[in-house]
Amino acid sequence: MNETDIIHKINEFYKEGISNNAKWQKRAHRAYEFYKGIQWERGDLQKLEVEGRPALTINQILPIINLISGFQRQNRQQVKVYPRKGGNNNSAEILTALCKHAQDTTNSDFEQSMIFLDGIISGKGWLELGISYQNDPMNGEITIQRLSPFEIIEDTTKEYDLNKTAQYIIRTYWWNKEAIKLSYPKKEKDIALGLAMVEGAEGSPDVITTETNTYQDEGKTETIPELKKYKYKIKECYWKSYERKAFLINTLNLEMKMIHETKEKLVREMMQTKTDTFDPANYTIKDIIVPILHQTISVGNLILENNEDPFNGVMSFPFFRFCPYWVDGYIFGMIENLEDQQKEINKRTSQMLHHLNQSANSGWLGPEGWEVESKEDIEQFGSKAGINIHYRENKHPEKITPTPLSQGHLLLSQIAADNLKTISGANPNLLGQTMTKQESGIAIKERKQQGIITQEIVFDNFNYTLQLFNTALIDIIRQTEVYSDEEIAAIVEDANLEDKINLENIRTFRLGKYGIKISQNPNLPSIRAENFNSILEAMKAGLPIPPEEVISLSDLPNKDKIIAGILEQKQQAMQQATMGIPPQK
Repeated sequence: MNETDIIHKINEFYKEGISNNAKWQKRAHRAYEFYKGIQWERGDLQKLEVEGRPALTINQILPIINLISGFQRQNRQQVKVYPRKGGNNNSAEILTALCKHAQDTTNSDFEQSMIFLDGIISGKGWLELGISYQNDPMNGEITIQRLSPFEIIEDTTKEYDLNKTAQYIIRTYWWNKEAIKLSYPKKEKDIALGLAMVEGAEGSPDVITTETNTYQDEGKTETIPELKKYKYKIKECYWKSYERKAFLINTLNLEMKMIHETKEKLVREMMQTKTDTFDPANYTIKDIIVPILHQTISVGNLILENNEDPFNGVMSFPFFRFCPYWVDGYIFGMIENLEDQQKEINKRTSQMLHHLNQSANSGWLGPEGWEVESKEDIEQFGSKAGINIHYRENKHPEKITPTPLSQGHLLLSQIAADNLKTISGANPNLLGQTMTKQESGIAIKERKQQGIITQEIVFDNFNYTLQLFNTALIDIIRQTEVYSDEEIAAIVEDANLEDKINLENIRTFRLGKYGIKISQNPNLPSIRAENFNSILEAMKAGLPIPPEEVISLSDLPNKDKIIAGILEQKQQAMQQATMGIPPQK
Protein backbone atom coordinates (compact mmCIF):
# COMPACT_ATOMS: atom_id res chain seq x y z
CA MET A 1 0.00 0.00 0.00
CA ASN A 2 1.25 3.49 -0.79
CA GLU A 3 0.93 6.39 1.66
CA THR A 4 -2.26 7.67 0.08
CA ASP A 5 -3.96 4.32 0.53
CA ILE A 6 -2.71 4.02 4.10
CA ILE A 7 -3.89 7.49 5.14
CA HIS A 8 -7.28 6.73 3.56
CA LYS A 9 -7.49 3.58 5.67
CA ILE A 10 -6.41 5.34 8.87
CA ASN A 11 -8.98 8.11 8.35
CA GLU A 12 -11.74 5.57 7.79
CA PHE A 13 -10.73 3.76 10.97
CA TYR A 14 -10.71 7.08 12.81
CA LYS A 15 -14.15 8.18 11.60
CA GLU A 16 -15.67 4.83 12.44
CA GLY A 17 -14.03 4.70 15.87
CA ILE A 18 -15.17 8.24 16.74
CA SER A 19 -18.74 7.41 15.79
CA ASN A 20 -18.83 4.12 17.68
CA ASN A 21 -17.22 5.50 20.85
CA ALA A 22 -19.14 8.81 21.05
CA LYS A 23 -21.90 7.55 23.36
CA TRP A 24 -19.43 5.87 25.70
CA GLN A 25 -17.29 9.03 25.86
CA LYS A 26 -20.31 11.06 26.94
CA ARG A 27 -21.16 8.57 29.67
CA ALA A 28 -17.51 8.37 30.76
CA HIS A 29 -17.08 12.15 31.04
CA ARG A 30 -20.18 12.31 33.24
CA ALA A 31 -18.87 9.45 35.43
CA TYR A 32 -15.58 11.24 36.07
CA GLU A 33 -17.48 14.38 37.04
CA PHE A 34 -19.56 12.43 39.56
CA TYR A 35 -16.38 10.94 41.03
CA LYS A 36 -14.87 14.43 41.39
CA GLY A 37 -18.07 15.82 42.93
CA ILE A 38 -19.39 17.77 39.92
CA GLN A 39 -22.88 16.30 40.15
CA TRP A 40 -25.39 19.07 39.34
CA GLU A 41 -26.53 19.98 35.86
CA ARG A 42 -25.44 23.49 34.91
CA GLY A 43 -28.99 24.58 34.15
CA ASP A 44 -30.23 23.38 37.54
CA LEU A 45 -27.42 25.21 39.33
CA GLN A 46 -28.25 28.46 37.55
CA LYS A 47 -31.93 28.12 38.37
CA LEU A 48 -31.25 27.42 42.06
CA GLU A 49 -28.84 30.36 42.23
CA VAL A 50 -31.47 32.72 40.81
CA GLU A 51 -34.01 31.46 43.35
CA GLY A 52 -31.51 31.77 46.21
CA ARG A 53 -31.74 28.06 46.99
CA PRO A 54 -28.79 25.88 48.14
CA ALA A 55 -27.23 23.18 45.93
CA LEU A 56 -25.39 20.77 48.23
CA THR A 57 -23.15 17.95 46.98
CA ILE A 58 -22.79 15.04 49.42
CA ASN A 59 -20.38 12.91 47.38
CA GLN A 60 -21.01 9.36 48.55
CA ILE A 61 -19.72 7.89 45.28
CA LEU A 62 -16.13 8.95 46.04
CA PRO A 63 -15.60 6.71 49.12
CA ILE A 64 -17.33 3.75 47.43
CA ILE A 65 -15.03 3.90 44.40
CA ASN A 66 -12.01 4.47 46.65
CA LEU A 67 -13.00 1.41 48.70
CA ILE A 68 -13.06 -0.89 45.66
CA SER A 69 -9.83 0.64 44.36
CA GLY A 70 -8.23 0.25 47.77
CA PHE A 71 -9.22 -3.41 47.88
CA GLN A 72 -7.42 -3.97 44.57
CA ARG A 73 -4.33 -2.13 45.80
CA GLN A 74 -4.26 -4.20 48.99
CA ASN A 75 -4.60 -7.42 46.96
CA ARG A 76 -2.32 -6.84 43.99
CA GLN A 77 -1.62 -9.77 41.70
CA GLN A 78 1.66 -11.43 40.82
CA VAL A 79 2.52 -13.11 37.54
CA LYS A 80 3.66 -16.71 37.25
CA VAL A 81 4.89 -18.26 34.00
CA TYR A 82 4.27 -21.99 33.60
CA PRO A 83 5.37 -24.36 30.82
CA ARG A 84 2.94 -25.67 28.22
CA LYS A 85 3.71 -27.79 25.16
CA GLY A 86 7.43 -28.40 24.89
CA GLY A 87 8.34 -25.93 27.64
CA ASN A 88 10.28 -26.68 30.80
CA ASN A 89 10.10 -25.50 34.40
CA ASN A 90 13.57 -23.94 34.47
CA SER A 91 12.84 -21.61 31.56
CA ALA A 92 9.43 -20.79 33.05
CA GLU A 93 11.07 -19.68 36.32
CA ILE A 94 13.54 -17.50 34.42
CA LEU A 95 10.77 -15.92 32.34
CA THR A 96 8.86 -15.24 35.57
CA ALA A 97 11.92 -13.42 36.95
CA LEU A 98 12.32 -11.36 33.75
CA CYS A 99 8.63 -10.48 33.71
CA LYS A 100 8.75 -9.33 37.34
CA HIS A 101 11.91 -7.33 36.63
CA ALA A 102 10.23 -5.52 33.72
CA GLN A 103 7.26 -4.66 35.93
CA ASP A 104 9.38 -3.56 38.90
CA THR A 105 11.51 -1.20 36.79
CA THR A 106 8.43 0.42 35.22
CA ASN A 107 6.38 0.80 38.42
CA SER A 108 3.80 -1.47 36.83
CA ASP A 109 1.87 -2.07 40.07
CA PHE A 110 0.92 1.61 40.24
CA GLU A 111 0.09 1.80 36.52
CA GLN A 112 -2.15 -1.27 36.82
CA SER A 113 -3.94 0.20 39.84
CA MET A 114 -4.58 3.39 37.88
CA ILE A 115 -6.21 1.54 34.96
CA PHE A 116 -8.32 -0.35 37.50
CA LEU A 117 -9.50 3.00 38.91
CA ASP A 118 -10.17 4.32 35.39
CA GLY A 119 -12.16 1.20 34.60
CA ILE A 120 -14.45 1.20 37.63
CA ILE A 121 -15.13 4.93 37.10
CA SER A 122 -15.64 5.14 33.34
CA GLY A 123 -15.86 1.57 32.07
CA LYS A 124 -12.43 1.50 30.39
CA GLY A 125 -8.86 1.47 31.63
CA TRP A 126 -5.92 1.26 29.20
CA LEU A 127 -2.39 -0.09 29.75
CA GLU A 128 0.30 0.36 27.11
CA LEU A 129 3.22 -2.02 26.60
CA GLY A 130 6.05 -0.69 24.46
CA ILE A 131 9.77 -0.45 23.84
CA SER A 132 11.59 2.87 24.25
CA TYR A 133 15.02 3.53 22.72
CA GLN A 134 15.59 6.86 24.44
CA ASN A 135 17.93 5.59 27.16
CA ASP A 136 19.08 2.40 25.41
CA PRO A 137 19.41 3.07 21.66
CA MET A 138 20.68 -0.46 20.96
CA ASN A 139 18.30 -2.89 22.67
CA GLY A 140 15.63 -0.55 24.00
CA GLU A 141 13.79 -0.69 27.31
CA ILE A 142 10.35 -2.05 28.08
CA THR A 143 7.81 0.63 28.99
CA ILE A 144 4.51 0.10 30.81
CA GLN A 145 2.19 3.04 31.35
CA ARG A 146 -1.40 3.93 32.00
CA LEU A 147 -3.12 5.89 29.24
CA SER A 148 -6.12 8.16 29.55
CA PRO A 149 -9.28 6.36 28.39
CA PHE A 150 -10.05 9.39 26.22
CA GLU A 151 -6.78 9.00 24.26
CA ILE A 152 -7.83 5.66 22.79
CA ILE A 153 -10.26 4.93 19.96
CA GLU A 154 -10.72 1.21 19.40
CA ASP A 155 -12.55 -0.93 16.88
CA THR A 156 -15.98 -2.05 18.05
CA THR A 157 -16.04 -5.78 18.67
CA LYS A 158 -18.12 -8.34 20.55
CA GLU A 159 -14.95 -9.86 22.06
CA TYR A 160 -13.38 -8.72 25.34
CA ASP A 161 -9.92 -9.54 23.95
CA LEU A 162 -9.42 -7.03 21.14
CA ASN A 163 -6.80 -9.24 19.51
CA LYS A 164 -9.45 -11.76 18.52
CA THR A 165 -11.48 -9.65 16.09
CA ALA A 166 -10.55 -5.94 16.30
CA GLN A 167 -8.87 -4.45 13.24
CA TYR A 168 -7.43 -1.26 14.76
CA ILE A 169 -6.66 0.72 17.92
CA ILE A 170 -5.77 4.41 17.64
CA ARG A 171 -4.08 6.53 20.29
CA THR A 172 -4.21 10.34 19.99
CA TYR A 173 -1.89 12.62 21.94
CA TRP A 174 -0.19 16.02 21.83
CA TRP A 175 3.46 16.24 20.82
CA ASN A 176 5.84 19.20 20.82
CA LYS A 177 6.49 20.60 17.32
CA GLU A 178 10.25 20.80 17.80
CA ALA A 179 10.38 17.20 19.02
CA ILE A 180 8.45 16.09 15.91
CA LYS A 181 10.86 17.89 13.59
CA LEU A 182 13.90 16.38 15.33
CA SER A 183 12.38 12.91 15.31
CA TYR A 184 11.40 13.10 11.61
CA PRO A 185 13.90 15.44 9.90
CA LYS A 186 12.83 14.32 6.42
CA LYS A 187 9.30 15.53 7.15
CA GLU A 188 10.40 18.87 8.63
CA LYS A 189 9.53 20.92 5.56
CA ASP A 190 5.97 19.62 5.34
CA ILE A 191 5.45 20.04 9.08
CA ALA A 192 6.92 23.53 9.17
CA LEU A 193 4.71 24.71 6.31
CA GLY A 194 1.70 23.20 8.03
CA LEU A 195 0.72 21.27 4.90
CA ALA A 196 0.47 17.82 6.51
CA MET A 197 -1.31 16.50 3.43
CA VAL A 198 -0.73 13.54 1.17
CA GLU A 199 -1.93 14.06 -2.39
CA GLY A 200 -5.43 12.68 -2.86
CA ALA A 201 -6.05 11.91 0.83
CA GLU A 202 -9.26 12.92 2.54
CA GLY A 203 -9.21 15.24 5.52
CA SER A 204 -9.74 14.10 9.08
CA PRO A 205 -13.24 14.43 10.56
CA ASP A 206 -13.93 17.89 11.91
CA VAL A 207 -15.37 17.07 15.31
CA ILE A 208 -14.91 14.59 18.12
CA THR A 209 -17.09 15.40 21.15
CA THR A 210 -16.02 18.87 22.32
CA GLU A 211 -12.89 19.39 20.23
CA THR A 212 -11.85 19.33 16.60
CA ASN A 213 -9.38 16.82 15.29
CA THR A 214 -7.32 18.56 12.69
CA TYR A 215 -3.63 18.22 13.41
CA GLN A 216 -3.63 21.74 14.92
CA ASP A 217 -6.84 21.08 16.84
CA GLU A 218 -8.51 24.49 16.64
CA GLY A 219 -11.21 23.62 19.18
CA LYS A 220 -8.73 22.73 21.91
CA THR A 221 -6.67 25.83 21.34
CA GLU A 222 -9.67 28.05 22.08
CA THR A 223 -9.28 27.16 25.77
CA ILE A 224 -5.50 26.65 25.69
CA PRO A 225 -4.18 29.37 23.33
CA GLU A 226 -0.52 28.32 23.53
CA LEU A 227 -1.27 24.69 22.61
CA LYS A 228 -1.58 25.40 18.89
CA LYS A 229 1.63 27.39 18.98
CA TYR A 230 3.80 24.61 20.40
CA LYS A 231 2.11 21.27 19.75
CA TYR A 232 0.39 19.11 17.16
CA LYS A 233 -2.05 16.27 17.73
CA ILE A 234 -0.61 12.89 16.76
CA LYS A 235 -2.51 9.78 15.71
CA GLU A 236 -0.70 6.52 16.44
CA CYS A 237 -2.66 3.73 14.79
CA TYR A 238 -1.99 0.03 15.20
CA TRP A 239 -3.91 -1.92 12.59
CA LYS A 240 -3.96 -5.41 11.18
CA SER A 241 -3.97 -6.68 7.63
CA TYR A 242 -4.40 -10.31 6.62
CA GLU A 243 -1.84 -12.03 4.44
CA ARG A 244 -0.88 -15.53 3.40
CA LYS A 245 2.44 -16.37 5.05
CA ALA A 246 4.65 -19.45 5.14
CA PHE A 247 5.18 -20.99 8.59
CA LEU A 248 7.73 -23.49 9.83
CA ILE A 249 5.87 -25.89 12.16
CA ASN A 250 7.54 -28.15 14.71
CA THR A 251 5.52 -31.37 14.52
CA LEU A 252 6.75 -32.46 17.96
CA ASN A 253 5.35 -29.53 19.97
CA LEU A 254 3.27 -27.72 17.27
CA GLU A 255 5.35 -24.56 17.70
CA MET A 256 5.02 -22.24 14.66
CA LYS A 257 7.46 -19.62 13.38
CA MET A 258 6.61 -17.27 10.53
CA ILE A 259 9.17 -17.36 7.70
CA HIS A 260 10.10 -13.96 6.32
CA GLU A 261 9.60 -13.80 2.58
CA THR A 262 13.31 -13.05 2.05
CA LYS A 263 14.29 -16.29 3.84
CA GLU A 264 11.58 -18.62 2.54
CA LYS A 265 13.76 -20.03 -0.27
CA LEU A 266 16.62 -20.73 2.16
CA VAL A 267 14.32 -22.51 4.65
CA ARG A 268 12.83 -24.71 1.95
CA GLU A 269 16.35 -25.69 0.91
CA MET A 270 17.18 -26.53 4.54
CA MET A 271 14.20 -28.90 4.63
CA GLN A 272 16.04 -31.11 2.11
CA THR A 273 19.05 -31.80 4.33
CA LYS A 274 19.39 -33.37 7.78
CA THR A 275 22.09 -31.99 10.12
CA ASP A 276 23.21 -32.60 13.69
CA THR A 277 20.98 -29.78 14.94
CA PHE A 278 18.12 -29.95 12.45
CA ASP A 279 15.97 -32.91 11.41
CA PRO A 280 13.55 -32.07 8.56
CA ALA A 281 11.38 -35.02 9.58
CA ASN A 282 10.32 -33.03 12.68
CA TYR A 283 9.21 -29.99 10.69
CA THR A 284 6.77 -29.01 7.98
CA ILE A 285 6.08 -25.82 6.04
CA LYS A 286 2.49 -24.63 5.69
CA ASP A 287 0.90 -21.51 4.18
CA ILE A 288 -1.53 -19.87 6.60
CA ILE A 289 -3.61 -16.68 6.40
CA VAL A 290 -2.54 -14.63 9.43
CA PRO A 291 -2.96 -11.07 10.76
CA ILE A 292 0.03 -8.76 10.34
CA LEU A 293 0.38 -5.87 12.80
CA HIS A 294 1.18 -2.40 11.40
CA GLN A 295 2.07 0.83 13.19
CA THR A 296 1.27 4.13 11.44
CA ILE A 297 2.07 7.46 13.11
CA SER A 298 0.53 10.51 11.44
CA VAL A 299 -0.10 14.20 11.98
CA GLY A 300 -3.14 15.42 10.11
CA ASN A 301 -2.83 13.66 6.76
CA LEU A 302 0.95 13.42 6.80
CA ILE A 303 2.43 10.00 7.62
CA LEU A 304 5.45 10.40 9.88
CA GLU A 305 6.23 6.73 10.28
CA ASN A 306 4.87 3.42 8.99
CA ASN A 307 6.14 0.09 10.32
CA GLU A 308 5.11 -3.46 9.49
CA ASP A 309 5.55 -5.99 12.32
CA PRO A 310 6.95 -3.42 14.81
CA PHE A 311 7.47 -6.02 17.57
CA ASN A 312 9.32 -8.68 15.59
CA GLY A 313 6.57 -11.25 15.26
CA VAL A 314 4.43 -10.26 18.26
CA MET A 315 1.04 -9.62 16.66
CA SER A 316 -0.80 -8.44 19.77
CA PHE A 317 -1.93 -4.83 20.00
CA PRO A 318 0.30 -2.97 22.49
CA PHE A 319 -2.79 -1.54 24.25
CA PHE A 320 -4.69 -3.61 26.80
CA ARG A 321 -8.21 -2.66 27.89
CA PHE A 322 -9.82 -3.34 31.26
CA CYS A 323 -13.64 -3.27 31.35
CA PRO A 324 -15.22 -3.99 34.75
CA TYR A 325 -18.62 -4.69 33.19
CA TRP A 326 -18.85 -6.18 29.72
CA VAL A 327 -22.23 -7.25 28.34
CA ASP A 328 -22.00 -8.41 24.73
CA GLY A 329 -19.88 -5.42 23.78
CA TYR A 330 -21.70 -2.84 25.95
CA ILE A 331 -19.21 -1.30 28.37
CA PHE A 332 -19.95 0.57 31.59
CA GLY A 333 -18.32 1.33 34.93
CA MET A 334 -19.59 1.28 38.50
CA ILE A 335 -20.64 4.93 38.67
CA GLU A 336 -23.16 4.82 35.82
CA ASN A 337 -25.73 2.91 37.90
CA LEU A 338 -25.10 5.07 40.98
CA GLU A 339 -25.74 8.48 39.42
CA ASP A 340 -29.51 8.64 40.03
CA GLN A 341 -29.16 7.70 43.69
CA GLN A 342 -26.40 10.28 44.16
CA LYS A 343 -28.60 12.95 42.55
CA GLU A 344 -31.43 11.99 44.91
CA ILE A 345 -29.18 12.47 47.94
CA ASN A 346 -28.00 15.87 46.72
CA LYS A 347 -31.51 17.03 45.82
CA ARG A 348 -33.24 15.90 49.04
CA THR A 349 -30.46 17.23 51.28
CA SER A 350 -30.58 20.59 49.51
CA GLN A 351 -34.37 20.73 49.84
CA MET A 352 -34.13 20.01 53.57
CA LEU A 353 -31.58 22.77 54.03
CA HIS A 354 -33.75 25.17 52.04
CA HIS A 355 -36.73 24.24 54.23
CA LEU A 356 -34.71 24.93 57.39
CA ASN A 357 -33.48 28.24 56.01
CA GLN A 358 -37.04 29.32 55.34
CA SER A 359 -38.36 28.02 58.65
CA ALA A 360 -35.65 29.64 60.75
CA ASN A 361 -37.13 33.10 60.10
CA SER A 362 -40.76 32.11 59.68
CA GLY A 363 -42.06 35.58 60.56
CA TRP A 364 -44.10 37.29 63.32
CA LEU A 365 -47.80 37.90 64.00
CA GLY A 366 -48.90 41.15 65.59
CA PRO A 367 -52.21 42.98 66.17
CA GLU A 368 -53.39 45.63 63.78
CA GLY A 369 -51.51 48.82 64.28
CA TRP A 370 -48.58 47.01 65.83
CA GLU A 371 -45.56 49.29 65.86
CA VAL A 372 -41.92 48.40 66.51
CA GLU A 373 -38.76 50.43 66.43
CA SER A 374 -37.65 48.89 63.11
CA LYS A 375 -39.73 46.46 61.08
CA GLU A 376 -36.74 45.85 58.80
CA ASP A 377 -34.64 44.59 61.72
CA ILE A 378 -37.43 42.25 62.81
CA GLU A 379 -37.66 40.82 59.29
CA GLN A 380 -33.91 40.36 58.95
CA PHE A 381 -32.87 39.30 62.45
CA GLY A 382 -36.06 37.95 63.97
CA SER A 383 -34.74 34.39 64.10
CA LYS A 384 -31.43 35.19 65.81
CA ALA A 385 -30.82 34.43 69.48
CA GLY A 386 -31.06 37.40 71.83
CA ILE A 387 -32.98 39.77 69.58
CA ASN A 388 -34.78 42.58 71.44
CA ILE A 389 -38.21 43.62 70.15
CA HIS A 390 -39.89 46.74 71.50
CA TYR A 391 -43.64 46.92 71.07
CA ARG A 392 -46.59 48.95 72.41
CA GLU A 393 -48.43 47.86 75.52
CA ASN A 394 -51.12 45.18 75.00
CA LYS A 395 -49.83 44.54 71.47
CA HIS A 396 -47.69 41.44 72.08
CA PRO A 397 -46.18 39.88 68.92
CA GLU A 398 -46.22 36.12 68.31
CA LYS A 399 -43.71 34.13 66.22
CA ILE A 400 -45.24 32.12 63.38
CA THR A 401 -44.79 28.39 64.03
CA PRO A 402 -42.70 26.96 61.13
CA THR A 403 -43.83 23.96 59.12
CA PRO A 404 -42.12 20.82 60.46
CA LEU A 405 -39.25 19.35 58.45
CA SER A 406 -40.53 16.85 55.89
CA GLN A 407 -39.75 13.32 57.05
CA GLY A 408 -40.37 12.17 53.49
CA HIS A 409 -37.33 14.09 52.23
CA LEU A 410 -35.18 12.61 54.99
CA LEU A 411 -36.45 9.09 54.28
CA LEU A 412 -35.82 9.40 50.54
CA SER A 413 -32.28 10.60 51.23
CA GLN A 414 -31.60 7.62 53.52
CA ILE A 415 -33.08 5.18 51.02
CA ALA A 416 -30.86 6.58 48.26
CA ALA A 417 -27.78 6.22 50.49
CA ASP A 418 -28.69 2.58 51.20
CA ASN A 419 -29.29 1.99 47.49
CA LEU A 420 -25.79 3.25 46.71
CA LYS A 421 -24.30 0.55 48.93
CA THR A 422 -26.62 -2.15 47.59
CA ILE A 423 -26.01 -1.37 43.92
CA SER A 424 -22.24 -0.94 44.29
CA GLY A 425 -21.76 -3.95 46.55
CA ALA A 426 -19.89 -1.80 49.11
CA ASN A 427 -22.00 -3.24 51.92
CA PRO A 428 -21.18 -3.58 55.64
CA ASN A 429 -19.74 -7.06 55.06
CA LEU A 430 -17.08 -5.66 52.75
CA LEU A 431 -16.42 -2.78 55.13
CA GLY A 432 -16.17 -5.19 58.05
CA GLN A 433 -18.72 -3.21 60.05
CA THR A 434 -20.94 -6.11 61.16
CA MET A 435 -18.31 -8.13 63.01
CA THR A 436 -18.40 -8.57 66.78
CA LYS A 437 -15.63 -9.02 69.32
CA GLN A 438 -16.52 -12.69 69.66
CA GLU A 439 -16.04 -13.43 65.94
CA SER A 440 -13.05 -15.54 64.96
CA GLY A 441 -10.50 -14.63 62.31
CA ILE A 442 -11.99 -17.24 59.98
CA ALA A 443 -15.45 -15.76 60.45
CA ILE A 444 -14.13 -12.28 59.68
CA LYS A 445 -12.46 -13.59 56.54
CA GLU A 446 -15.63 -15.34 55.38
CA ARG A 447 -17.72 -12.23 56.06
CA LYS A 448 -15.39 -10.12 53.92
CA GLN A 449 -15.51 -12.75 51.19
CA GLN A 450 -19.31 -12.48 51.21
CA GLY A 451 -19.01 -8.72 50.79
CA ILE A 452 -16.62 -8.90 47.84
CA ILE A 453 -18.51 -11.61 45.97
CA THR A 454 -20.63 -8.97 44.21
CA GLN A 455 -17.40 -7.54 42.76
CA GLU A 456 -16.05 -10.90 41.62
CA ILE A 457 -16.86 -10.18 37.96
CA VAL A 458 -14.89 -6.92 38.14
CA PHE A 459 -11.75 -8.58 39.51
CA ASP A 460 -12.14 -11.54 37.17
CA ASN A 461 -12.15 -9.20 34.16
CA PHE A 462 -9.15 -7.34 35.59
CA ASN A 463 -7.21 -10.58 36.01
CA TYR A 464 -8.04 -11.52 32.41
CA THR A 465 -6.67 -8.17 31.22
CA LEU A 466 -3.46 -8.76 33.22
CA GLN A 467 -3.17 -12.24 31.75
CA LEU A 468 -3.39 -10.86 28.19
CA PHE A 469 -0.90 -8.12 29.06
CA ASN A 470 1.66 -10.45 30.66
CA THR A 471 1.38 -12.95 27.82
CA ALA A 472 2.35 -10.18 25.38
CA LEU A 473 5.13 -9.07 27.75
CA ILE A 474 6.64 -12.57 27.74
CA ASP A 475 6.41 -12.69 23.93
CA ILE A 476 8.28 -9.39 23.63
CA ILE A 477 10.98 -10.60 26.05
CA ARG A 478 11.44 -13.79 24.03
CA GLN A 479 11.21 -12.40 20.50
CA THR A 480 13.16 -9.15 20.83
CA GLU A 481 16.60 -8.20 22.13
CA VAL A 482 15.16 -5.87 24.77
CA TYR A 483 17.03 -7.96 27.38
CA SER A 484 20.63 -8.71 26.43
CA ASP A 485 22.28 -11.97 27.47
CA GLU A 486 24.29 -10.09 30.10
CA GLU A 487 21.15 -8.49 31.55
CA ILE A 488 19.37 -11.84 31.71
CA ALA A 489 22.35 -13.39 33.48
CA ALA A 490 22.38 -10.59 36.09
CA ILE A 491 18.62 -10.83 36.71
CA VAL A 492 18.60 -14.62 37.14
CA GLU A 493 21.60 -14.36 39.45
CA ASP A 494 19.67 -11.98 41.70
CA ALA A 495 16.79 -14.46 41.67
CA ASN A 496 19.17 -17.34 42.55
CA LEU A 497 18.37 -19.09 39.26
CA GLU A 498 21.79 -18.89 37.60
CA ASP A 499 22.16 -22.68 37.58
CA LYS A 500 18.96 -22.97 35.50
CA ILE A 501 19.67 -20.46 32.74
CA ASN A 502 19.52 -21.61 29.13
CA LEU A 503 19.20 -18.72 26.71
CA GLU A 504 18.35 -21.01 23.81
CA ASN A 505 15.32 -22.34 25.68
CA ILE A 506 14.18 -18.80 26.48
CA ARG A 507 14.58 -17.22 23.04
CA THR A 508 13.84 -20.11 20.67
CA PHE A 509 10.12 -20.63 20.21
CA ARG A 510 10.58 -24.09 18.76
CA LEU A 511 11.68 -25.22 22.24
CA GLY A 512 8.36 -24.64 23.92
CA LYS A 513 5.30 -22.58 24.75
CA TYR A 514 4.58 -20.87 28.05
CA GLY A 515 1.39 -19.68 29.70
CA ILE A 516 0.56 -17.01 32.25
CA LYS A 517 -1.07 -17.51 35.63
CA ILE A 518 -2.25 -14.60 37.75
CA SER A 519 -2.37 -15.13 41.51
CA GLN A 520 -2.51 -13.07 44.69
CA ASN A 521 0.77 -11.98 46.21
CA PRO A 522 1.09 -13.83 49.54
CA ASN A 523 3.32 -11.09 50.92
CA LEU A 524 0.63 -8.39 50.89
CA PRO A 525 -0.53 -7.15 54.34
CA SER A 526 -4.16 -8.19 53.87
CA ILE A 527 -3.20 -11.73 52.79
CA ARG A 528 -0.70 -12.09 55.66
CA ALA A 529 -3.33 -10.98 58.18
CA GLU A 530 -5.84 -13.53 56.90
CA ASN A 531 -3.25 -16.31 56.93
CA PHE A 532 -2.22 -15.37 60.47
CA ASN A 533 -5.83 -15.42 61.72
CA SER A 534 -6.40 -18.78 60.05
CA ILE A 535 -3.39 -20.42 61.66
CA LEU A 536 -4.35 -19.05 65.08
CA GLU A 537 -7.77 -20.66 64.72
CA ALA A 538 -6.11 -23.93 63.75
CA MET A 539 -3.95 -23.80 66.88
CA LYS A 540 -7.03 -23.18 69.04
CA ALA A 541 -8.60 -26.25 67.46
CA GLY A 542 -5.70 -28.32 68.75
CA LEU A 543 -3.50 -28.75 65.67
CA PRO A 544 0.19 -29.16 66.65
CA ILE A 545 1.58 -26.14 64.78
CA PRO A 546 5.15 -25.12 65.74
CA PRO A 547 5.27 -21.63 67.29
CA GLU A 548 7.98 -20.50 64.85
CA GLU A 549 5.53 -21.12 61.98
CA VAL A 550 2.95 -18.92 63.66
CA ILE A 551 5.49 -16.13 64.23
CA SER A 552 6.64 -16.30 60.58
CA LEU A 553 3.11 -15.41 59.41
CA SER A 554 2.82 -12.44 61.76
CA ASP A 555 3.89 -8.81 61.33
CA LEU A 556 5.70 -8.68 64.68
CA PRO A 557 8.84 -6.51 64.76
CA ASN A 558 12.14 -8.46 64.94
CA LYS A 559 10.27 -11.70 64.22
CA ASP A 560 13.45 -13.22 62.73
CA LYS A 561 15.21 -12.85 66.08
CA ILE A 562 12.18 -14.30 67.89
CA ILE A 563 12.13 -17.31 65.57
CA ALA A 564 15.90 -17.78 65.98
CA GLY A 565 15.46 -17.74 69.78
CA ILE A 566 12.68 -20.34 69.64
CA LEU A 567 14.76 -22.64 67.44
CA GLU A 568 17.78 -22.20 69.70
CA GLN A 569 15.71 -23.19 72.74
CA LYS A 570 14.42 -26.26 70.90
CA GLN A 571 17.96 -27.27 69.97
CA GLN A 572 19.15 -26.88 73.58
CA ALA A 573 16.21 -28.94 74.81
CA MET A 574 17.05 -31.72 72.33
CA GLN A 575 20.70 -31.74 73.44
CA GLN A 576 19.72 -31.90 77.10
CA ALA A 577 17.30 -34.75 76.40
CA THR A 578 20.06 -36.66 74.60
CA MET A 579 22.39 -36.21 77.60
CA GLY A 580 19.68 -37.22 80.08
CA ILE A 581 19.42 -33.78 81.67
CA PRO A 582 15.87 -33.04 82.84
CA PRO A 583 14.32 -29.93 81.23
CA GLN A 584 14.46 -26.71 83.25
CA LYS A 585 11.21 -25.38 84.66
